[in-house]
Amino acid sequence: MDHETIIEEQLDSMDLSELEDIMGEATQSGGVFDEITVDQIIDNLLNGQPLFDSDRIIDNLIDLFLMEVKSSVFLGCEILAVCIIIGLLSNFSNSFGNKTVSSLGTVICSCVIIALCIGNFYQTYEYCQDTMNTMTTTMEILLPIMIPLLIAMGGISSGGILNPVIIGAVTGFNFFMQHVVLPMVFLSAVFILINSITEKDYVKKLSGFLRKAAIFLTGLAVTIFSGITAIQGIVTKSADGILINTARFSLDNFVPIVGGFAADSLDMVISCVGLVKNAIGIIGIIIIISLLIIPVIKILSIAVVYKVIAIAAEPIATKNISDSLNEIGTAAITMTVVLAVGALMFLIFITIIMGMGGGSLWTS
Repeated sequence: MDHETIIEEQLDSMDLSELEDIMGEATQSGGVFDEITVDQIIDNLLNGQPLFDSDRIIDNLIDLFLMEVKSSVFLGCEILAVCIIIGLLSNFSNSFGNKTVSSLGTVICSCVIIALCIGNFYQTYEYCQDTMNTMTTTMEILLPIMIPLLIAMGGISSGGILNPVIIGAVTGFNFFMQHVVLPMVFLSAVFILINSITEKDYVKKLSGFLRKAAIFLTGLAVTIFSGITAIQGIVTKSADGILINTARFSLDNFVPIVGGFAADSLDMVISCVGLVKNAIGIIGIIIIISLLIIPVIKILSIAVVYKVIAIAAEPIATKNISDSLNEIGTAAITMTVVLAVGALMFLIFITIIMGMGGGSLWTS
């Protein structure tokens, strides 16, 4: 039995419909990667061919960023128009001496800017939450496929221990991000916008503290969850290596005549199953990256627009408005960092599983 037959039988025995569906949705929504199947990845790996065209991916990223910037320009023009009105009101008050009307108009215009920014930032916040949910769903689909393959390669201890550990880590991290970290970033943006109405910095330091705390907590959670998983993987990999190498040695030395052939066949089966497992892991990595690209580029484009508006509004609007718009851009970048670090943890989990199974290299 050759390796192609083993791989085909292994693929036929698995239900990859949910994984292929979410793969199609991720690649279509992202528009950066071309849709690719597990069979195509395995063929490319066996033939030594690249999985993607790097030049095309770079061009798609640039086009996607420019498209998102264009879609955010309209919001920037609205905010800038209100800033111009604020500047005109300030000039009229200086010319005609009616500061009460000017102050009231400035407050009203500031409230309009706050409403526009909060509405836009809330959409960004919901987008990040949806992305995190989809990444979690992807992991919940991947684990029941990759863990049995890991066990089939002889990783009995690894599969038995890592499955509940990673599922618990993914579920707990998603809950932590949804209910603690992302709300902290959103509240920091709300506080800085509210602060723009007044002339004093009442909650500016609180806003900055919430942003920094969100990044710190995300990094801490990723370090803890990934560290625990990596340590468990190292310990169980040693035990699995002893188990599978003992099986190979027993076949080769204690089974007469056909023992060496059986040991070689075991190596081939394990290698084929490992190739399928890694191909599915690559699919998972592509899905996670595809899901991450759209919100990251969208949020970064919004942040760039806010930063540019803050520069343009500085000479015509009040200092608080300009500073607040700049801080909103910083909050958007913070949300991007938080989401990217969260996705990094999922990628670490996938690569840990991809790197396990089969024991150490054994020769007769």
